[in-house]
Amino acid sequence: MFRSSTSDEATMGAYRRMRQPRTSEAGKRQLRLLVAGGSEEDFASLRELLAETGNGPLRLEHAASPEDVLNQLGKGSYDLLLCSNQSTDNVAFQMLRQVRQHVSGVPLIFLSDPVSKDVIEVAIQTIAGPRAAQSHRRDAYTTHASAFDAHSAERQHLESEETLRQLWRSVEQMADALIIMDGSGVLEYVNPAFEALTGYSRQEVIGQTLGILKSEQQTGDLYDEMWNTVRSGNVFRGIMMNRKKNGETLIIEKVLTPLQDSRGKITHFIATFRDITERRRLESELQQSQKMDAIGRLAGGVAHDFNNLLLVISAYAELMLDSLAGDDPLRKNVAEIMTASRRAADLTRQLLAFGRKQMQSLQVLDLNTVIGEITTMLPRLIGEDIELVFAPAHDLGKVKADPIQIEQVVMNLAANARDAMPGGGTLTIETATVRVDESYVQRHAIVPAGDYVLLTVTDSGQGIAAEHMAHVFEPFTPRKRRAKGRGWGWRPRMAL
Repeated sequence: MFRSSTSDEATMGAYRRMRQPRTSEAGKRQLRLLVAGGSEEDFASLRELLAETGNGPLRLEHAASPEDVLNQLGKGSYDLLLCSNQSTDNVAFQMLRQVRQHVSGVPLIFLSDPVSKDVIEVAIQTIAGPRAAQSHRRDAYTTHASAFDAHSAERQHLESEETLRQLWRSVEQMADALIIMDGSGVLEYVNPAFEALTGYSRQEVIGQTLGILKSEQQTGDLYDEMWNTVRSGNVFRGIMMNRKKNGETLIIEKVLTPLQDSRGKITHFIATFRDITERRRLESELQQSQKMDAIGRLAGGVAHDFNNLLLVISAYAELMLDSLAGDDPLRKNVAEIMTASRRAADLTRQLLAFGRKQMQSLQVLDLNTVIGEITTMLPRLIGEDIELVFAPAHDLGKVKADPIQIEQVVMNLAANARDAMPGGGTLTIETATVRVDESYVQRHAIVPAGDYVLLTVTDSGQGIAAEHMAHVFEPFTPRKRRAKGRGWGWRPRMAL
C-alpha cells in the first residue's frame, strides 16, 4: 500500500512556495500520469493521495508491466511516469531502459516507500509550469534517480554482508583444519577444526608460526620446498608429519595457498589440513597383509616341490636301509640321511602351514594337558641354567586347535627365550580364561567379543631391540645373530 510521509515537509514546503506562481497552469489543462507496476489496490491508494494535492484535474492510468507501459505510450503521450515502489529492481531497470529507448522527454519518477505526497506535488507543478522549469525537472529526476541508486547500493551491501556471514560459518564449521597467516608466516586465524585436531587453542597459536607443529620425524627439506613453492606464487600440496600438543605424531594432507593483492604481491597464506593418520595406518596394514599373502603363496609353492623331492629321498633311504645287513657300517650313514629327511619334512610342514596349504588337524583340547606334555621336553631344549615355570589356570575352558602346531609354537618361543637369556633366567608359561569386551574389539577388530583361553609365554631376557619391533610379525625377518639358529620360529605361529 502507498503511504504518505512528512519526512521532507520543511524542504518540500519551501520548494512548493518557490513554485507557487505556476500552479495556475495546472488548472488550465488535464495532466496525464501513467503508474507502472503495483496492484490495483496500490493504484487506488495513489489516486486518492493525488486527489488531496489540489493540483487540478489529473488523468491517472495504470500499466502493470513494462510491456503494458510501452503499449500505453504507443497510444498517446503522457506528462509523467510513476514507477511503483512494489516493483523489483529488475523490473524497474527494464522500465527505465525501455522508456529511454522508445520515449524521450517524459520524466520518470521511482516512488519511495512510503510515498511522499509533497514530492509528487512538486513534480506535477514543475511539469505544468512553463518550459523554463525543465531545469527543475531535471534536478527532480536526478534527485529521485540518486535515491533509487542509493536503495540499490544498500541492498547490494546487505547481500554482501550475508555472503560474508555464510563464508564465515562455512570456515568455522568445516571438517578440515584451516589457518590464515600473514606474509611472513605468522598465524592470524585458526578454525575450531584446527583446535580439535592439534590440541592447541586459538589463543596459544595466534602470533606463532607453523614451527609449533613441526615434528622431528619430518625432514627440513620438505619445509624448504613448501615455502619456496608458495613464495613463488604457486600452490603447495603434500603429505607431512606434524606433532600434536601432547606429542603424538600426526600425518596430514596439507594444501598451502598464497593470497595476492591487485599488484601481485603476496599478503597472506591460507593452509588447510586433513588428518590421514588412520588412513595411513590402514594402508600399512593392507600392504603388510598383501606382502604376507604373497610370501605365503611363494613358500607354499616351494614347499610342495621340496616335499616331493624329500619323499623320493626318504623312500630310497628306507629301501637302502632294508637291503643292508644289521651289522653293516653303512646303516649309520643311511640313518643320518633319514633323520635329515625327517627334519627337512618338518620344515616343509611349517612352510605349508605358513602358506595355509597344510590341512590342520583340529581337535577339542584341554590346553593345560597339551602344555603339560610339552613342558616335560622343554628342559632339554632350554638347558639347566634356565628355570621353567608352568602356571596352569583352574577350570580352563576347552579349545579347538591343532596340537602339533601348538607344540611348534611353544617350542619355538622357548628356543627364542633361551637365546635371549645366555646367562640364565626364568621362562614362564601360563594359561588363563579371559573375556574380550567391546573396548578391546575397537582396538583389534579381527577378534570378536566373547570368552577366550589365553596362553602367555614370558622370559626374563633382554627383549627385542627397538629397530626390530616394527618387523616383529614378519616371519622371514631375522631377529637373531647368524649363530643363533634359523630365526624362522614365527612361521608356524603366523599360520595359526
